[in-house]
Amino acid sequence: MSNGFSTEAKLGLFVIIALAVLAWMSIQMGVLRMGEAEGYKVYFMTDNASGLKHKAPVLMAGIRIGSVEAIDLVDRQARLTLIINHDVQIPADSTVSLNTQGILGDAYVKIVPGTEQALAPEARETRLTNVQAQHRLEDLAGSLGEILDDLKIITSSLKISLASTESQDNIQASLVNIKEITDALRLVIAGNEDRMVKIVTNLERFTASLNQITARIESGQGSLGGLINERETLDDLNATLASLKSVTQKIDEGQGSLGKLVNDDETVTRLDDALLGINDYISQGERWRLGVDYRGEWNFREEAMRNTLNVRLQPSADKFFLLGVVDDPRGQREDTYTREVTTVNGQSQVVERRVSKIEDDQLGFNAQFGKRFYDLTVRGGLFNSSGGLGLDYNLLDDRLTFTLEASEFRRDENPRLRLAADYKFWKYFYLTAGWDDLVSSTDQDNFFLGAGITFYDDDLKYLLTNAPIP
Repeated sequence: MSNGFSTEAKLGLFVIIALAVLAWMSIQMGVLRMGEAEGYKVYFMTDNASGLKHKAPVLMAGIRIGSVEAIDLVDRQARLTLIINHDVQIPADSTVSLNTQGILGDAYVKIVPGTEQALAPEARETRLTNVQAQHRLEDLAGSLGEILDDLKIITSSLKISLASTESQDNIQASLVNIKEITDALRLVIAGNEDRMVKIVTNLERFTASLNQITARIESGQGSLGGLINERETLDDLNATLASLKSVTQKIDEGQGSLGKLVNDDETVTRLDDALLGINDYISQGERWRLGVDYRGEWNFREEAMRNTLNVRLQPSADKFFLLGVVDDPRGQREDTYTREVTTVNGQSQVVERRVSKIEDDQLGFNAQFGKRFYDLTVRGGLFNSSGGLGLDYNLLDDRLTFTLEASEFRRDENPRLRLAADYKFWKYFYLTAGWDDLVSSTDQDNFFLGAGITFYDDDLKYLLTNAPIP
């Protein structure tokens, strides 16, 4: 026997060393894993797990964080157990769903992280309860098949309905009705040609009057024309503004009673206390709201302004009282009726005569009560010193108002109907246009165009106490 190792011993020793090195490398590289897979388990329940395979990937934000460990049937539902990597934390309120890669791709599990505290890596099979149902391709195909079946039933029913004699007769009758309607509409238009001509004529008169007013302004006639074209008028206006600036400067410096009122904190405080006391008194029960409205209307027939100043007292949101004065260029008309007995051919007859008197400089008065029903307001009382009724219909959050008023009811004449439209383009200012006495028996219908301004008690209080003075 020799002192060295034999060839067989050397070969055996080499094989043992090689196996040891290979085992160490397998452990380091994770190829050979002993016992349970690395990671922690979670599971969720779903009604349909078709297409999902064992070891299918689990993705979060498009990155694989684990795999499907087991697919079991529990209480008629699929229980999916997932293995999640230890270095990934999943919040307990995360949303889990089944998805497919593309239309015909493999199924996988998608997790959208929530906001609650993350599950501990050592947690054992914690259940995820937020499961989002996904529309699978086979579900969409089934729904599409049901839709096609329903569509087929509808088309079959429609075909049967149209093919019946009764349906054809109904269609024919509908066409005859449409023809009768068009014929009736043609007759209506043909029978109202005079009214259409009158409307066109009134529009032409309106545009002619507007052109005449524009020409007067351009030629310097009237107050507005003088203001625009005359230098002397502009100088007077500048002087007035300079005087107003001087007055405001004195007020700002605290001179005079008004200056002390504005600049003395004690005076302002007392005034605020007095207003608060008044408000507290008014607020007992239902609070009254005060509004002041002025509107000026240019009458194209009379070529003069119609001025109206109203005070609105509103005890509640749906009730109000309206008091005001009216300066109407048509004046105030007063009719006096007399009866005379005459004898004709030996027979006595009673003849009634009417004497009308018009006061041009006399003011008219408004005294009305109004009640609002949703967007419709009904008014009644005195309209320019004559009994009447009024309707207001509000649109666009009360920015647009259509008004119809009826007054001056006489035995032998049509009442005075007044139609107007007001558009409030700002909180305080509005534009108005309309047609006055539109069914006049004496041909005194008149177009008007104007503007108005409205203030309420809150605005007046602000102007008195808090408005800054330049």
